[in-house]
Amino acid sequence: MNFNDSAGLTASENKGANTSVEGQGLLSDEARIVFIIVNHVVLSTAIGLFGIAANVINMCVFLKEGLNTSMNVSFFAMAISDLISLVTLLWLNVCLNPYIDNVNSDIVFTEVQYLTAGWPHGCAARITSWITVYITAERCISILLPLKVKRIVTPKRSVAALTVIYLINILTLVPEYSTVYFDWNFYPSKNRTMLGLAFRSNRPITEGLVFTFHASLAIVSFISVILLTAILVARLNSTGKWRKSTVSNLKQNEATIARDRKTIAMVILVAIILIVCYTPTVVFSILSSTLPDFSVVGKESNVFHSAWSFAFLAHSVNASVNIFTYYKMSSKYRKNFNKLFPAIGSRQREEETRKSEEDLTAYSFSTINSTI
Repeated sequence: MNFNDSAGLTASENKGANTSVEGQGLLSDEARIVFIIVNHVVLSTAIGLFGIAANVINMCVFLKEGLNTSMNVSFFAMAISDLISLVTLLWLNVCLNPYIDNVNSDIVFTEVQYLTAGWPHGCAARITSWITVYITAERCISILLPLKVKRIVTPKRSVAALTVIYLINILTLVPEYSTVYFDWNFYPSKNRTMLGLAFRSNRPITEGLVFTFHASLAIVSFISVILLTAILVARLNSTGKWRKSTVSNLKQNEATIARDRKTIAMVILVAIILIVCYTPTVVFSILSSTLPDFSVVGKESNVFHSAWSFAFLAHSVNASVNIFTYYKMSSKYRKNFNKLFPAIGSRQREEETRKSEEDLTAYSFSTINSTI
């Protein structure tokens, strides 16, 4: 999956784009600008600002709970990658603003974003995907080997595994950053020297390597999340029945199963959200590799940029909505969240009290009616 082809033009691509024939594609320049403004500048930015605050809250809540379980460690690591993803995406939205050129600046924003927003965002999104792989794999182990999972997956091992995920994904960018750098270039169309991208002599050798690493890691993680999520869904009910038949203490068994099912359901929901939000990226990446016109400098470049604006919008949604999932499905998260925000916690308790009173009143009336 190539996040950066859609993020803007490099120096060499700019020259090609300037010579392309306009008005021959399915989408006009005006329509492309509307999509960019609505999806990037307005919606993605608004969601991203909320998501940044949400992920900071997530990190605070998991720290308050304590990073003494593998799940908390994993969710904390995901909050970090989502936070990085959103911060870089916000900068990308600024750089892709169609009216940014009106600013009297010596910076070519569509080129500067390539190293400061495009690749960092792609890397962070890829890390989130791999952390989701790790979390779903851990839950699969808990279903298949419930008595051994705590010995197999420990917090220390989770820290080690997540560190490896971060390092591998970051190291794949080394060839890119070693062959591309910022320099002052002369732009004939503007008749001025501006800060943009420059390439070292070994750039053609490393370019294909970096994109291969990027696409391979992204697609493998995406497919892995789908397969592991399918396994979780398929095994959840059957394993619950098996546990009921093998544990003697029924009350303890029911409590354990209920807790495990909630955790697994939360992981499944997080994974499904990622699958839905990353599917446009996979589809557009495949189209980019199979349809020459669907590219930055192709005949359908306007369609290309407009389509990818929806993909980036989906990225911002995926990195921002987990706070709702955690709050709704994790009582421990909700408890610690309410401690951090007492006003919300008190309102939550008032609603629960009112609901309990309504249920009790309804039960009393039904009892009276049945007696009469």
